[in-house]
Amino acid sequence: MRRLHYIRHGGASFINTHHTFSRLQHTLGVFALTAHFEPDNRTLRAAALLHDIGHAPFSHTLESIPGVDHHDWTRGALFSEEIVNILSRAKIYAADLMEYIDGSNRSILRNNDGVLHADHLDSWVRSAFIGGYLTISTDELLDVMSYKNGSLQFPLDAGERVTSLIWEEARMQASPANIGVNAIMRKLAGCLVHNNELDTTELPLMTDAHIEQLLLNVPDTQEEYEKLLMESWRIRVSRNKPAFPAETAALSKLYLAMPLIQGVLITEYSPDVLATINQLTELIGTYYVWWE
Repeated sequence: MRRLHYIRHGGASFINTHHTFSRLQHTLGVFALTAHFEPDNRTLRAAALLHDIGHAPFSHTLESIPGVDHHDWTRGALFSEEIVNILSRAKIYAADLMEYIDGSNRSILRNNDGVLHADHLDSWVRSAFIGGYLTISTDELLDVMSYKNGSLQFPLDAGERVTSLIWEEARMQASPANIGVNAIMRKLAGCLVHNNELDTTELPLMTDAHIEQLLLNVPDTQEEYEKLLMESWRIRVSRNKPAFPAETAALSKLYLAMPLIQGVLITEYSPDVLATINQLTELIGTYYVWWE
């Protein structure tokens, strides 16, 4: 868990956006929400603490590199002898944690039915708070939220405000600013792997800084990584394939789980919300990235 303090939640977008907070900050936020609404469920609280421990450096950025899968690495860590022994002393079982983490056991932590849960809520609120566009205080939001049958519930006004945060985050994820720097970071890390400077099996034990030091010390990546840090504004992103070589970046999904309003998805209250979801899903697809 300490390692997550040195893993940036937004990957390479720390370079040119407000996404500078760490995976540990996010993890503790998810844990706090879980402990607030389910204080007696020790297994669920442990799952909240451990749900992201398999993340590689730069979070999701490197995940299209062959062999990189934080879901597999989280499972591997949970079922490791060390963690199994620690959990067993508290009569907590790794298999039960995994069911909470993958959403097969529906809870405030995660679900598989498109309803907003604590994992995403913390991300959206934290991003908005750090970015300066949070329109409702965290205390006020916590006061008006409720929890029933494994789901967070919101009054309509708060649900609409939270939905606006979901839109903001989705647009950021699909923005040239985010797609461009992460595509270049992924390319450079892939170069390290190709040149045998980096073994992907070591990534679950590494931090962002470990990768950054490699990028700065390996001649094949040093110049471009320094350019990424200092001149990211030169990166160009397009959905149209250019006539010259470019990096390919696949935006495979956006996180659009919706809040419940008195047990009903907000899409049932507002046709505009459903229309916005349809509009945003059009942003999913292949992008091309190159230096100006």
